[in-house]
Amino acid sequence: MNKKTFLLAVLFPLLILLALTIKPQMTVLCGQEILLETKAFDPTDLFRGDYVAISFAISDIPKSKVTLPIDKVSDKTLYVSLKQEGKYYVVDQVSENKPQQGVYLRGKFQQTYNQNNESEMFKVDYSLNKYFLEQGSGKDLQLKSNAGGLVATVKVLDGYGVLTGIATP
Repeated sequence: MNKKTFLLAVLFPLLILLALTIKPQMTVLCGQEILLETKAFDPTDLFRGDYVAISFAISDIPKSKVTLPIDKVSDKTLYVSLKQEGKYYVVDQVSENKPQQGVYLRGKFQQTYNQNNESEMFKVDYSLNKYFLEQGSGKDLQLKSNAGGLVATVKVLDGYGVLTGIATP
């Protein structure tokens, strides 16, 4: 094996790994910061330490905000447009087309369910549901969560979100 082939074999995987970090880093550096309401519970992973698994208030979307038939929603990427109400961002509308303006998150439909046997709700996953913490701090955050919820700070750029922080309101 000549030197060029060896160098290419070593550099190519490194370049691929480096390329995977570009979108999250660009989002953190250039994205718009928004606040989202959360509900959390505190599991501990034996291999990864303490983390908070989060459920966002914007993950549960009333059917009235979704104009697509249920068969068109299943297994599709959805674009959830957000609007600011007070200090938090909430769901404005859901579409299968990428919005041309405003703050939005790209998500995947998970399921439908009935809330209190009354209104149908859509569950959407934004892949923002875990936040790793310093070892030993998870239980404290769990207690704060139970006392009044948490606020998530998310950076959003072109529908891609990065969870950058969790705090009590």
